[in-house]
Amino acid sequence: MRSVSTRSESRLWRFLLMIVFCAFMTPLSLSAQKINLSMKNVTVQEAITALNQSENYSIILNADEVDLGKRINVSAKNATIDEVLSQVFAGQNVSYAIEGNRISVTRKQPAVQEAPVVQSKRTIKGTVTDSNGEPLVGASLMVKGTKLGFLTDLDGNYEMAGVSFPATVIVSFIGYADTEIRMTGNEKSPYNIVLDDSQNILDDVVVIGYGTQKRANLSGAVGTVSGKDLNARPVVSAANALQGADPSVNITFGTGSPESGYNINIRGNLSLNSGSPLILADGVEVSLSQINPNDIESVSVLKDASTCAIYGAKASAGVVLITTKAGKRGDNARVQYNGRFGWQTNTTSTDFIRTGYDHVMIVNEFMNNSSDSTKDIFRFTEENGGLQKLYERRNDMTEHPDRPWVEVGDDGKYYYYGNFDWYGYFYNRVRPQQEHNVSVSGGSDKISYYASGRYLSQDGMFKVQQDRYTDYSFRAKFSAQMYKWMKYSTNIAYDSSTYSYGGYYSYEGTIHALQSNICAAFIPYNPDGTLVHYVNQLGKNSPLGAGRAAHMGAGTGVNSKSKKYLTISNQVDITPFKGFTLTAAYDYRFRDVLNKYRNNTFQYSRTQGVMETFTSGSVKNSYQEVTSNYAGHNLNIYGTYDNSWNGHNFKLTAGGQYETYRSVELDVSNTDLTNDELSTFASATGIPVVSQDITAYKTLGFFGRVNYDYKGRYIFEASARGDGSSRFAPGHRWAFFPSASAAWAISEEKFFTPARDVVDNMKLRFSAGSLGNQQVSNYAWIETITGNKTNDYTFDYIENGKYSSISDPISDGLTWETVTTYDVGLDLSFFDTRFNLTVDGYIRDTKNMLTTSLTLPDVYGAKTPKANCADLRTKGWELTVSWNDSFNLLGKPFNYNVGATVGDYVTHITKYHNPDGLISEHYAGKKLGDVWGYHVEGLFKTDREAAEYQAAINDEAVNKRVYQCTGPYGNYLRAGDVKFADLDGDGKISEGSGTLADHGDKIIIGNTRPRYNYSFRFGFNWMGLDLSAFFQGVGHRDWYPVAGQSSYDFWGPYAFPPTSFIHTEFYDNVWTETNRNAYFPRARGYNAYANGSLGTTNDRYLQNLAYLRFKNLTVGYTVPKRWTRKAKIEQIRVYFSGENLCYWSPIKKYTKTMDPELAGSSGTSTANAGVGYAYPRTFSVGIDIQF
Repeated sequence: MRSVSTRSESRLWRFLLMIVFCAFMTPLSLSAQKINLSMKNVTVQEAITALNQSENYSIILNADEVDLGKRINVSAKNATIDEVLSQVFAGQNVSYAIEGNRISVTRKQPAVQEAPVVQSKRTIKGTVTDSNGEPLVGASLMVKGTKLGFLTDLDGNYEMAGVSFPATVIVSFIGYADTEIRMTGNEKSPYNIVLDDSQNILDDVVVIGYGTQKRANLSGAVGTVSGKDLNARPVVSAANALQGADPSVNITFGTGSPESGYNINIRGNLSLNSGSPLILADGVEVSLSQINPNDIESVSVLKDASTCAIYGAKASAGVVLITTKAGKRGDNARVQYNGRFGWQTNTTSTDFIRTGYDHVMIVNEFMNNSSDSTKDIFRFTEENGGLQKLYERRNDMTEHPDRPWVEVGDDGKYYYYGNFDWYGYFYNRVRPQQEHNVSVSGGSDKISYYASGRYLSQDGMFKVQQDRYTDYSFRAKFSAQMYKWMKYSTNIAYDSSTYSYGGYYSYEGTIHALQSNICAAFIPYNPDGTLVHYVNQLGKNSPLGAGRAAHMGAGTGVNSKSKKYLTISNQVDITPFKGFTLTAAYDYRFRDVLNKYRNNTFQYSRTQGVMETFTSGSVKNSYQEVTSNYAGHNLNIYGTYDNSWNGHNFKLTAGGQYETYRSVELDVSNTDLTNDELSTFASATGIPVVSQDITAYKTLGFFGRVNYDYKGRYIFEASARGDGSSRFAPGHRWAFFPSASAAWAISEEKFFTPARDVVDNMKLRFSAGSLGNQQVSNYAWIETITGNKTNDYTFDYIENGKYSSISDPISDGLTWETVTTYDVGLDLSFFDTRFNLTVDGYIRDTKNMLTTSLTLPDVYGAKTPKANCADLRTKGWELTVSWNDSFNLLGKPFNYNVGATVGDYVTHITKYHNPDGLISEHYAGKKLGDVWGYHVEGLFKTDREAAEYQAAINDEAVNKRVYQCTGPYGNYLRAGDVKFADLDGDGKISEGSGTLADHGDKIIIGNTRPRYNYSFRFGFNWMGLDLSAFFQGVGHRDWYPVAGQSSYDFWGPYAFPPTSFIHTEFYDNVWTETNRNAYFPRARGYNAYANGSLGTTNDRYLQNLAYLRFKNLTVGYTVPKRWTRKAKIEQIRVYFSGENLCYWSPIKKYTKTMDPELAGSSGTSTANAGVGYAYPRTFSVGIDIQF
């Protein structure tokens, strides 16, 4: 049996609400019992409650059939129950049946003449439970077409006596949809009934712009995510929890840092400029970073123009609507605690070479065969005896007394011969975390409330200077029915997070710098405790880790980033007459960001007894504060009217929105602080440097939407919005954007009747509409003058001259980008809605994008102005399938669910001003993300093959690093070097003129955009045990490691020979005379730099970042309520949850130290380098207690 449990009290009252007042059973008929009851001006509901409390009557009724709020007077003295009920329900078209102390109240039905049916009367017993096997107390079983009804007792047991079979029994319980069961009378007792709460009533209602709508009546493209899939996950924010939840929502993170930002788009990038989805939580614009995932009740994703149009200017890239949990009217106070403790590790391997001998041998081989004239960059050779000392210590993972790791030479300098784990010194391989959530909710007949608080603490990956992230969040919601015609609600949310860390102000910069010049033979401290900074065994006078290693060890860099978010919303709903509601909502949002960077010099020693002070451009005695804040005010006033008649359903929403926004960023820095312990400008003696940036704008919009359907069969929706933005010039500020959608519920047609035994729902949808994108530039139409600039020369020999400059030319008529979307969708449900399928196909056109316009001659002396002169088109599709079912296992219900999503899109530029057709720029016909590169035929198999190739083909443009080599491998091509294909046959490897007409040997070799975003999940619950597993991934995404030394984790010493962290398996993929089938070429340092075979984009080393990630596994056990209720505890659940448990990716074949999501990130120190704060794998155990 399947039904749907509720999350919303209003939904519950509208469709199902059953008022069941349970009392002790009495075997005697009470119809003749004399009752004394006197009540004045009370509601029907209050009178029923009094009957239950004073006379032990249990009354079953449907709130749709009885006016519970009607005011009545009851005056009964020595009256029968019939006489009392006639007063309670006076004037209402109801009838009631009295069975002992049970009273069933139903609407009067006209008599229907039925054909005589042979019936038998018998008694059936059993139990009504939920899907976890917990008994449902007070569930009602009504025999359809009769006044006969029964209730379950405290153990969920029922006994149906005197029923004429065959019969249809309607099983009802608060929070579950009615379930009809056809019974023949031959069922064996006990006949147990399970109400399945795998889906609940809210799933039938979808949150949309300025309201809700039945899922069955949707005509646009809307995706939904249940809060159950997001709650209690071991993640920092809602952004982490939402990744992969919907096939249209693409979320990527800058790095694995807990304070890292995220990028989000819906159905791909909207424009060549910016364009991010509008994210609203309870109607207030927010960042996903400020939302506690445990507060989320549901998420709706509005994907097409018809569903987004009502939000106007900000919604052109889609809308994410988050509904947070709320209290329920009439519900007792509930207290819930959820706490977990856990730990994190990297998703990738940290098994780096820590043997000094091995590290030196690999690095020096690459360095000695590079374009750099320096040889043996790590000064350990057979001649100076250093290599022998390392060899002797190669098995000493801890220092042996007879083989010290530090020696003092005759010159008094320190020399190192260790096997040091530098990665374990800088970084935590295991880092603890904890989270605690508390919530209180409840309500009375007129009010509801919900309050929650969260504390999250997480140690970061840095160890030598421990970084830590803490987050406090709070939310309070209150709603009150002030009068019958007026409702007031308020919602306050606050989030405060702090990330503290050491070293350089950019911790991503620190991670990048620590990849260089560190050898496992070196150690961080000398025997006397002084810092090691410069070493005498490094061939270049460069500090370890580009100066960051000792800086971290000294602890003189102390930094913090704090963010505070506050949102306040107030809403009044006035219903002057039935069917019409006027809503006025005002919200205020504020964000305050404060970044503090305290830096200072430090001392080190490279000679025994001699201390030196290090200072540089990035390490100096300084202090900096960067503050930024924004404040936004938003006012919505709109009315909603709905009416239904003879199968026609009509709804109209219309109103206006006004918004103001202002942000201020202030950057202040100073140097030469007199106190090393204080971080304050009061102690700074240098010259302060101050800069400030202020941004402000206003928008005004008017919107309207009409919804109509006939018997849920033919559905139509039209909406329009007119928006004005101060970002554009007068005369171009206003734009009008219409949209429409329609749906045909084919399954509601009479001709579909034969198929309904299999197909429960079939609905075809179509939508079309346009929106405006104003997220392009702020006031680009205004020319600016920048003053107080300084020349490089002087007029008075005292100070440099000053001057002012004017901005580049600006095109006239800059205006909105226009986004038009067409969507076709199909919704299907089969087998009593156990199997559900939704598929959508769409086309989105973005026109008038703000890009470079005319090509001007160089003598013009200024940049080419921008204009609305480019277009692009995105085509895509999405598929969502799910299966929910149950069966009995060992006599207990086993409920399970399986679901999957997949989506894909491709974007082409259809118009762009590029008259020369340069492939280095955008051009019409280009697929966004296309990678131009060279084709590689493989590695040369023999020196002879390489020599013949070199004699015939000029490949200096791509193999120049080989020809610059000064080492023993020679400055000519050899076996193991990269062989590029001369595709155009001109005897030269080149890109020609770099145009579409002449691109030489370059071809399109891949695309950097993610393809085939997919996810699948499954879960079950049985006898209190529950399990859910979630997998998420990308089907294909091409990536080429950036040239230069930034992609350490992929290129290793090919990029920068003295690389600090080289994986133990790296050399297995390096070509040697005995490893001729290796993936990487012959060992040549700096070959990944520009003009090197690896630094030149080619198809051999183009990587596929496709991945399948085991995103989440949660296993829990709920203690039986019959045990917990004895301790007055509603529920106790213990659970294990793991996040990012493992992943499968083609890139793991060539590097085990780089996460595929990090590889394609722009949030690292160097974009797309793949070197940054590690993605975390999380394990946690927790407990959930409800009172």
